[in-house]
Amino acid sequence: MKIECCGLTATQTKQIIDKDFADQVETFVDPDMVAARKVKAGEMDYYLGSCMTGGGGSLATAIMVLGYGNCLVVSKQGNCPNEKQIRHMVYAGNHKAFGYVKSHTEQVVPALVKALTDKAEGKPE
Repeated sequence: MKIECCGLTATQTKQIIDKDFADQVETFVDPDMVAARKVKAGEMDYYLGSCMTGGGGSLATAIMVLGYGNCLVVSKQGNCPNEKQIRHMVYAGNHKAFGYVKSHTEQVVPALVKALTDKAEGKPE
């Protein structure tokens, strides 16, 4: 699985994934537009973007390139979902891009990537 790490905490997101999922996921850090285009072209599997609100900034670029239906706001200001809620969001759709508030990076990224890898392996929700 190949994941683009974008937005305000791109480097931190990459470090978390590389630490916890090195044997399952390859990570890349590119500018938002480049990353979104790579996902659209099928060169990358997923786009993870952090910003101040979770639904603007970084994810807005993915929405423009991939379309709204392929993008999901995982966390918003004042609302950081737990691991179970994140897992349900991932399993409920076939999104390619995920946005989250930069201050939620430590909580959201491990749960999100775990759900994505489990879903890819066919594990039940």
